[in-house]
Amino acid sequence: MPVCGFLIAHFGWESAFYFTGIIGVMWSVAWFAVVYDSPAQHPRISDAERNYLLKALPQDNNTKGHMPAPWRAMLRSAPVWAIIITHGASVFGYFTVVNQLPSYIESILHFNIKHNGLLSSLPYLGKYLCALASSVLADSLRRSGRLSTTAARKLFTGFAVGLPGVMMIVQAFLGHDRVWSIAIFTLALTINGAVTAGYLGNGLDIAPNFSGTIFGMANTLSSFGGWLSTFMVGELTHENNTYEQWQIVFYILAGTYLLGALCFVTLGSGELQPWNSPAPAATRQEEEPLNEPLQPPQQPHNKV
Repeated sequence: MPVCGFLIAHFGWESAFYFTGIIGVMWSVAWFAVVYDSPAQHPRISDAERNYLLKALPQDNNTKGHMPAPWRAMLRSAPVWAIIITHGASVFGYFTVVNQLPSYIESILHFNIKHNGLLSSLPYLGKYLCALASSVLADSLRRSGRLSTTAARKLFTGFAVGLPGVMMIVQAFLGHDRVWSIAIFTLALTINGAVTAGYLGNGLDIAPNFSGTIFGMANTLSSFGGWLSTFMVGELTHENNTYEQWQIVFYILAGTYLLGALCFVTLGSGELQPWNSPAPAATRQEEEPLNEPLQPPQQPHNKV
């Protein structure tokens, strides 16, 4: 975003799209060139590295085959809904801040486009660094036995989703000040990066066989939240783009964040759910039919 602000100021708004598009194409080419489904399929690693990875990493031997999703059990599972609702709340807040932050910085704080790009990028950098640090810390606490998986997921989710809600309340009171406003936005999204140690990987804890399905459901709701946040800000500020209207936005964000945190802390779990693995097929034992009379044992014939 700092680069895009510079490009727009010097070369026009089109240059930002050309620049990011080229970066995306280059990344895609690199991805398809170096990423494979498993170490065994990679053509450019040594035999020693391949053997080490195959021994160190769990391998999918495809013995399970297709496992139908236990929809009834999933939809009735409180931990699943904790992930879905919390992810929807967190991403709603994230989309609102990162998508509308440039507009707020320009129209309310009155920064120019170059400063806008630099300041708008600070939350991204903070979120990335916090995601890495919190993940390492959570794994360390779990390995040492200081926190159970459930406690770790709830602690980091409450911190990453609940605290930004509190900070949005502070923003509603101090957001008219340039320094306070940028500091609060940056700190709120930095803290939100800790979701990687919280609910974001929780699907693998409770149902590794269906974690993709769970997160697909969560992403469906959160995608709707991305549209809803844009619509909400547009309706509130379209003809009355004042700080007072933005205060309403901040209060809505605060309530959403706090609701998501409360939901996971109350309903979340780090324990493997019983519906993750299908019940073993009952083995049928051959039994004597009940409606047939028992035959008397045959007496042996002695030869004379």
